[in-house]
Parts: sequence; structure tokens; C-alpha cells
Amino acid sequence: MFPLIVVGVQVILILVVIIAWAVHARRNWSNNLRSLERFLTTDLANTWQDYWGETYGPDLKRHILEPVFSELEAEDKIGNLIVDVGSGASPVTRLLKAKPERKRICIDIAADNARSQDELRIRLDAEKVGRPGTLSFRRAILRACAFLGINPRTEANTRHADLILFSDVLNYVDFWSVLHEFTNYLKPGGRMVVINLPHRGNQSLFSDKGLKNNRHLYACLYEHHFEIESKAFPKRAKNENDESEELIVLVARKWD
Repeated sequence: MFPLIVVGVQVILILVVIIAWAVHARRNWSNNLRSLERFLTTDLANTWQDYWGETYGPDLKRHILEPVFSELEAEDKIGNLIVDVGSGASPVTRLLKAKPERKRICIDIAADNARSQDELRIRLDAEKVGRPGTLSFRRAILRACAFLGINPRTEANTRHADLILFSDVLNYVDFWSVLHEFTNYLKPGGRMVVINLPHRGNQSLFSDKGLKNNRHLYACLYEHHFEIESKAFPKRAKNENDESEELIVLVARKWD
């Protein structure tokens, strides 16, 4: 009888140890999940803040893009739906005139998912666009549709954007694929604006398929039926003719 009691006590102790381990493991798992969430929402946001919001020259970007936007606005080439890809902490598309019917969708890997009457910010990796199998993209589409008052179940047309801006983001993504996917959301006759400097930024985050040469950008746009309306190199030296790796500000119009 006594040996059975001892065995029973041992079994109970083993069960207690297993339960304690399971509780501890679950807490550690929860802590790991919370740590991962903090990384995605805080640390990663701070990383992008360092490069997009503070040290990446937002004042220079506004200085460069303001006259471009003003000229497009004067020629009625902006439209009412603007998509700002790589919008960062301070979307430069806020320079555009506010109009009752004008809306902006700002997409950034560190966006805060906030929404106002005329602006929707979506936290999304630009490379996930066009991939319906990814949950983040499906959520982004649903939020965008709700913002625009579109029923995704009945609306077959996806080309609603009048202008898409790619703001210092093409080094970090498979630029050819990203441009291809976003083109599917641009109206015929709509415009794409690109501001980018190859090789500048946090190179540890660069994509192997990121933009390394502006001439590759021209080829991509041509393949996707864009006409380059203007391009400028605001930081190029006066005696320099090579434009392949210069800071570029480009406006292109979709043919169809």
C-alpha cells in the first residue's frame, strides 16, 4: 500500500511540474508574441522613422515636390484619389490642396492605421500588394474599399487611383513587381510620380531586387505603357551627365 502511495505522490509531483512548465512556456510564448508585436509596431517603425521621417530629408523632399505638385495641380493632372506608397511619418502628399472630393491612401510598412475624412493610413508591406493569399493585403483592400465607399464583392473595376506616388521606397522592394501590381489600381491616363535615390538609405533593409539604376525604372515604365512626361535630377552636379544613380523626380502618364 505504502509503495502505491509513494508512486501516486510521484505522479502528482510530475503532473505539477508539467503543468508549471506548460504555464511558464505559455507565458514565454505570449511574451515572445508581445515582443514581436513591439518590434513590428515600435522598433521597425523607429527604424523607418530614422530614414523616412527625420534623417531622410523630409524638408528637402517637400521642397523638391512642392513645385511638381503645383504644376500638376495647375494643369488639373492630380485627380481626386492619391495613393502615397512609402508615405513615412509625414506624408508629403499632404502638400496637395484639400478638396471635398479628394482622398489620400497612405501605405507604409510602419503606418499607424489611422483614418480621417480625407486620409487613410494603411500598414502594409508594398510587396504584399496584389497577393490575395496574404491576410495583410486582404485587410488593406477591405479598409480601402470602406474608405472609398466601394463594395469589394460587386466592384470589378480596380482602377480608381488618379495618381500614385512612390516616395523613397523603391530601393527596399522588388521595384519591378511593386510597380506592376500598383499599376493595376491606376486609372487609364493616371499618373505615377517617383522620387528616389538609388543606393541611399538603410542598405541592410534593401531588397536584392530594389532599384539600383534609374534606367531600369525607365524600362519598367515603358513595359507597363507609361509615357515619361518629366524627369529632373535636383542634386546632380552641373558638369555631370550620367543620370543612372542620381536623385530622380519623375512624372509618368499611363497610356491605357
